[in-house]
Amino acid sequence: MNTVWVLVCDAARGRVFEVRERQPSWHLLETFEHEESRSKARALVSDRSGRSVSRGGSVHHNALAPSSSPKEVECGHFVHTLATMLDRGMRSKRFRRWVLVAPPHVLGILRKELTGELVENLMGTIDKDLSRLPARELAERLRDAVRIPIDQREEVGAIGPPPD
Repeated sequence: MNTVWVLVCDAARGRVFEVRERQPSWHLLETFEHEESRSKARALVSDRSGRSVSRGGSVHHNALAPSSSPKEVECGHFVHTLATMLDRGMRSKRFRRWVLVAPPHVLGILRKELTGELVENLMGTIDKDLSRLPARELAERLRDAVRIPIDQREEVGAIGPPPD
């Protein structure tokens, strides 16, 4: 199976393409949208963290204030969804190798969610936000990153013993 998946995403949207070895066109498999990642931070929180001012004038922040911003939390949820989808695709043998394209911040979060098998079969990463590019332009810009090296290609439909 010489099928490569390409995940192109940012913090709020993602597209998964399938590229087959002898077919130059990319096939869009699935599109993901995560509206919460686009929301303003204040819209994601239902209540503000409390704070009080003592008579001495110092400010005491709420001890329960979140360590991550609401937008980072939502990005984490979205990235987890993407990683789960990739893992399921690999386990069901829909692809073997894949390429990841994401802005640096999202790339870092996504790497933490990847299984060992996904990491092992990752052909390459591109740390740029190309999520808004049309499929044809993506295919052109990422042609070398998606190309399967000759020594890693599998024989498909070979009959008889291998040549001497």
